[in-house]
Amino acid sequence: MELQDPRQVDTSGAVIVTGGLGFIGSFVADAYLEAGKKVVIIDSMVSSVIPTAPYDDNPDCTVLKMSVQDYFENGGDVAGADRVVHAASLVGPAGILRFAGRLGHDIVRACQLVVEQCIEHDVPMVDFSSAEVYGRSGELGETDTIEVPVDYSVRIEYAIAKCLTEAIVANSKHRGLRAIVIRPFNVTGPRQSEMGGFVVPTFVQQALVGDDITVFATGEQLRAFLSVSDLTRFILEHMDDALESGEMIYNIGNPDNKISVRGLADLVKEMTNSDSDVVYADAKKIHGDLYEEAESFEKTPILVNAPAVGWKPSVDLKDLIQETIEYYRPIVEARQAAAGA
Repeated sequence: MELQDPRQVDTSGAVIVTGGLGFIGSFVADAYLEAGKKVVIIDSMVSSVIPTAPYDDNPDCTVLKMSVQDYFENGGDVAGADRVVHAASLVGPAGILRFAGRLGHDIVRACQLVVEQCIEHDVPMVDFSSAEVYGRSGELGETDTIEVPVDYSVRIEYAIAKCLTEAIVANSKHRGLRAIVIRPFNVTGPRQSEMGGFVVPTFVQQALVGDDITVFATGEQLRAFLSVSDLTRFILEHMDDALESGEMIYNIGNPDNKISVRGLADLVKEMTNSDSDVVYADAKKIHGDLYEEAESFEKTPILVNAPAVGWKPSVDLKDLIQETIEYYRPIVEARQAAAGA
């Protein structure tokens, strides 16, 4: 069911998912619906990857096409909700660029509104931060020092904003907030759009159509890819234990899936049996002068807090890539058929 007036929404007993039509948020919403929960989705449609149609006839799901700010500023609340999963955010190394100078405000403002509502109505929440907050390269642990690079790129604006939301959540616990913060590491899988600059769906779609597979910089950047289903499982099955643990920060990633970007390109080419060439490209010529590579040449999660509450990743890299190939193959074939019609 789709609503436009936040005052008409019944949040009692519901899981509220901000950004619930986006890549991560939609998987979270679907998982809770499959578990028999009532779900309220709030999504501005800026970074959405799915339409509302799958939810139109579901009596357990309410969708509001509006920003978090508009929802709360027009009378919406979280009264009686079971929990809030705050996944709404501008995302992607390319997707954030057009919001330069506004990005930090929007991320922080949305989080602050959710936090205030959760305190007022005593509703637990999970806030999505980012592995970008570390600001450096290497193996990255939850208790490690965070660094702020001196180049205030748009990517650093994003990282600083996410770091500030963590501080807001941490200090609001002294005001009664019950919350955890997730730092996800290179989450990918079906539905993820290449439009944000995400590497796995980009490589997969390039390979499927026979285009050059474009690798940026040296291609030796190391990334550890995590299945969105593993991330969703942490929220669905382990959030309550995490809230009770007393720990706030949770690295959610899969260090066993570490691979260089060039190695990923070669693996995707092999798994798709593609005739594509793997080429090196200038990201700024594709995404514009504001594009920057991450400060983390190597971005590998050290997992401590999540395993302590019983979670561990289970989807290996080849299975993760295969899932993405199977999702995009019919889409690519339909586009090719339409273009040839």
